[in-house]
Amino acid sequence: MKKLLIIATALLFMAGYSASAQAGHDHDNKQDQKQGMMMQKSGMMQSGGMMQDMMNKGKCPMCGQMMSQDMPMKKYGMMVNHLPNMQQQLTLNDKQVEQLYDLQTEYKKQQIDFQSELRKKQMKLKKLLDDMVPANQVEKQMKDCADTKVRMKVAAYETAGKMKAVLNNDQKEQMKNMMMQQDGMMQGQGDMKKQGEMMQNQNNK
Repeated sequence: MKKLLIIATALLFMAGYSASAQAGHDHDNKQDQKQGMMMQKSGMMQSGGMMQDMMNKGKCPMCGQMMSQDMPMKKYGMMVNHLPNMQQQLTLNDKQVEQLYDLQTEYKKQQIDFQSELRKKQMKLKKLLDDMVPANQVEKQMKDCADTKVRMKVAAYETAGKMKAVLNNDQKEQMKNMMMQQDGMMQGQGDMKKQGEMMQNQNNK
């Protein structure tokens, strides 16, 4: 009788241990699944963030080519935006600073008008696409949008020329050197983008 009691106790103990082990195993599985889902979600977010970061930096293979085409004109917009604030670097007198700010203000007003015009044209393009109009109408509207973008860049070029005329010869030389340095930096960025695109294309193969 005593022997049977010992055997029964042992069986109960083993059954309890097995149930506990199974519960622990199920808990571990759930934890592993939860961690796996979190890691997957984190990976997707990180991947999305990396793609967004690449696009912001112009490293996206599809975006890089478009951005590199704007490079030659970009420096004139930068010049218009920054030149009036370079009083110390270029030793500008007060009259020059005032003239430069006036030109900058006029340019910004132009850009506001251009942006408003561009938004209207883009809305019209969207409507044409939604209505599935013939391709020649879409092409015409796309060219119309592109024309406004070109005029925006040309306005920056013209304003940069007017600002340059405000400077004396020494200041123009300083400005030229600074723009050459800027061109070098932008060229370096363009080369890096091309290398990135080549590496991306090789990886795709």
